[in-house]
Amino acid sequence: MIRKIALVLGSLLSLASHHSLADEIVIAPNELTNLGVEFASPERAQDVVAVEATARVVIPPAGDTVISAPQAGMLAMLNMGVGDEVRRGQVLAKMRSPDFLALQGEFLDSLNANLLAQNEYERDQQLFDEGIISGRRLQETTTRSRIATTRFSEHRQLLQIAGLTEAEINSLETQQKMLPVLEIRAPFDGVILERMATAGERLDAMSPVYRLADLSTLWLEIFVPQESLSAVRLGMKVAVTGSPVRLPGEVTTIGRSIDPATQAIMVRATLTDAGHGLKPGQFVSAQIVAGYAGASGVPVWSVPTAAVTRSNNGHYLFVRSEKGLEVREVQVVSSDSVNLFFSSKIEANDQVAISGVAALKALWHAQSESES
Repeated sequence: MIRKIALVLGSLLSLASHHSLADEIVIAPNELTNLGVEFASPERAQDVVAVEATARVVIPPAGDTVISAPQAGMLAMLNMGVGDEVRRGQVLAKMRSPDFLALQGEFLDSLNANLLAQNEYERDQQLFDEGIISGRRLQETTTRSRIATTRFSEHRQLLQIAGLTEAEINSLETQQKMLPVLEIRAPFDGVILERMATAGERLDAMSPVYRLADLSTLWLEIFVPQESLSAVRLGMKVAVTGSPVRLPGEVTTIGRSIDPATQAIMVRATLTDAGHGLKPGQFVSAQIVAGYAGASGVPVWSVPTAAVTRSNNGHYLFVRSEKGLEVREVQVVSSDSVNLFFSSKIEANDQVAISGVAALKALWHAQSESES
């Protein structure tokens, strides 16, 4: 008997597949009971997870830098340790460097040479205006003045590269008193991640001293299986297991190449909430959230997977109405082994059929065919 019913339902579905479908099923309440149909209200979904995968917390390249010794010399003092927070311009270390002293001396030489060249130029300009010297001599003086100005500018920039501030360079220029030590300063606000030298050590130019990181912005590198990538979109929010913030990140980059070892694609999310509580190098479980609402502002709901039926490439629910059941097409957002998430104009108090759906689908197709 059950087999006959199944054959009849199958034939009805086959016959009705080429006809337009009705948007309502007329059926009495006792018939619904006989068909074993049960109802439940849809639940408003908060986080609709599109993909769950392992992720690694990383520092963006712009926020991770190695602070090096700008000149060769002896590292006289280290002021900071690993984990210390520093401010831009704060002194991190001090060096005693003969090369630094020589650089200051060359700057002062270029300064005085430039002052002399400018005085000679002003004098010859006056003499030329009075007709005392030739234009050729003024041209030679002008050229020497320009060369001296260029060399002075060059040595000034070398001091800036060495780490001197504008105020220190101006003081050296006016007072002509050389600084005995070279101070290494933080280029931005950040946290010391690594100490790479020891006080008393002799360093070459560009030898690493500290590793400094700006932790105000971090990235999540999420390793998404290639078969799940189609569910990921730019701008999707990201949840992280163990984070005190519900949605601390947002997808900003979707990779274009597959890791041959893991067959996963890297999806990058920026952690936009400062209270996320995550640390660089940490491995976490990340959930890419499909969203709460579609473009029209329709909320996302969840029902048991068995409540949704497919027909003609569409997804439908059977919602209780005065005449029986209203057939509503829904836009599927995501699903798991238990629930299906969809967007549709539906109310929290609507009654959705969650069992006996196969029989209702057959009845729906049969009534649609009879009406056509």
